[in-house]
Amino acid sequence: MMANFRDMRLQLRIATAVVGFLCAVAAGLLIFVHTRSVSDEQQFQSLHSQVQNGRGSVVPPQVVGDRVKEAREQIGQFYEARFPAAESLIFEELGKLANENQVHLTGASYKAKESDLTGIDQVEISANLNGNYAQAMKFINSVERDRMFFIVDSVSLGGEEINGAVRLNIALETYMRSGTE
Repeated sequence: MMANFRDMRLQLRIATAVVGFLCAVAAGLLIFVHTRSVSDEQQFQSLHSQVQNGRGSVVPPQVVGDRVKEAREQIGQFYEARFPAAESLIFEELGKLANENQVHLTGASYKAKESDLTGIDQVEISANLNGNYAQAMKFINSVERDRMFFIVDSVSLGGEEINGAVRLNIALETYMRSGTE
């Protein structure tokens, strides 16, 4: 009987250890699931707030259409105001700027080619000018700030002349409304 009691006691200890181990595993799983659900809840709340904030930035299709129409009108006004309709207007403007800045354009050539923009041709200009250094820099500055759209691509020194005058080679580009000349 004593032996049965010892066996029973051993079996009870084993069962208690197994139940204790199962309780520890269950507690670990419970903690893991709880922390995981809190993290998922926080992630859900974050995504939900992003969606709610994004709703205010959605623009109705009618408003988009109106904005596109307005943008096209503004582009047309920009083209009209800043891009000449003829090559002669480009050279007239360059001559006027040279005269205002007391430099001499000794030669200019151009090459017109189609651009990626609808209704616009790109015009590459190569010009030579003579003048004193300060006046030449004022000329370049006035070209860049002119109402007509010019981009100065490069300026190179063509040589120095008598009395501090310089000779510059300038590469410019501008755009011209196509089909209007």
